[in-house]
Amino acid sequence: MRAWVLLGVVVAVAVGVGAWTASHYLMRPEPMIAYSLKDRRMTFAVLPFKASAEDSEGAQVARTITDAATAAQESRSRWAQFALRQKVEQAIAKNVGMKAVATALNVHFLVQGNVARSTSGYNVEIFVVDGVSERVVGTRSFPVGDAALTERLREELDNMMTFVTNKGLEAEAERAQDKPVEQLDVRDLSFRAAVEWNERKARKDQKAAYASVMDLLNRALALSPNDGLALYLTANVNLCDCVESWTKRVEEQQAIGAAALEKYLQRDPESTSMLTSKARLYALQGKIEESLQIVEPVLAKSPGYADAFAVKAYDLLKLHKPQEALTALNDILERRDWQWQELALAAAIHYELDLYERAAQLAEKARTQMRREELSNPRLGAVGLTLVAAEGRLGRVPRAKAALADFNAIVPGVDTIGAMKKWMHPAADLAGYEPLFDGLRLGGVRD
Repeated sequence: MRAWVLLGVVVAVAVGVGAWTASHYLMRPEPMIAYSLKDRRMTFAVLPFKASAEDSEGAQVARTITDAATAAQESRSRWAQFALRQKVEQAIAKNVGMKAVATALNVHFLVQGNVARSTSGYNVEIFVVDGVSERVVGTRSFPVGDAALTERLREELDNMMTFVTNKGLEAEAERAQDKPVEQLDVRDLSFRAAVEWNERKARKDQKAAYASVMDLLNRALALSPNDGLALYLTANVNLCDCVESWTKRVEEQQAIGAAALEKYLQRDPESTSMLTSKARLYALQGKIEESLQIVEPVLAKSPGYADAFAVKAYDLLKLHKPQEALTALNDILERRDWQWQELALAAAIHYELDLYERAAQLAEKARTQMRREELSNPRLGAVGLTLVAAEGRLGRVPRAKAALADFNAIVPGVDTIGAMKKWMHPAADLAGYEPLFDGLRLGGVRD
């Protein structure tokens, strides 16, 4: 779940009759359906992580990881249930074997972990285990330096719990895969939608994935309009940048996603990811100050949340504060590499800082990672113009003309300044920025 991939544009107004209908439906007040204690789907228990008996420091690392992993589970409470730490300790004291512990806790999955010394500190390996069959359904490992609970370690543990949840979703969806869709309840519908969206998006099959996944989610919301996972997925699916690559009804789908987002926030007003989604919605709608008012508290609460830094960087660029924008964007590099969306944003920031060589490098790198549908989009594909302008500023007219030819091969006919201004989406990174068009002129683009 990344911000520039999973988030979209509009929050307040449903656009068109279809969008108004969806928004009106999603916002109807409905009672929450209580979680059934007999339903063991997406139920987990985090068991104490283990280290070598001779390694006292390793044992402390294991305790730190266990405590932090248990704390990190709270953000998954909308669609996953975790056994309380005290209950886990009692079950382990009275039962032998994973199956017996899972039965005593009435959970479907157990999360185990080992801590072992490595050349740079310790390596943590986790296992997600089906408590009924005792089958390992997923493993993951990551390094840690020592027992200090740093912000980086908190982020890693949060990623770990996301991994755990996703493996549970995959196992639950697999369990229900042979059932006709008409026989699926709200939980199985949401589980299947989550897994299918992730799998088909990875195969670049967004258009077909959208139709299939929204059928599942509409069925889920018809059964339970307040289901947390169904609302969360409906927001992300409709607000995905990928939607802009293939549909001509962007505003309508964005309004459906925005309605789901608002309803989710009614239930979970402190959701970091959904608040970040809302901030970006405002930003891309041109409400930059309102966006910053949302994203700043998010970062104060979750200072390691890379997606929020991406939104902040975009906001600051639009406010023509490129140095501050670059600082925010560089904070992402401490957590992960830039994706193409962030590379394109970085290219725009460097262009505004008059660092044209670096802007050209970043724009070219972004373009190589983008699909044709993204490059032809008036918001996403405008990075091609950043490349042309940067080469023009550098006096490399032949390279600027070659970059323009590449751009026109995907966006034919947009080969004058006037046509480019008309083509660019208002939310494109450098839309309306006159020095961009000056650079295009230097690259040989005629008015």
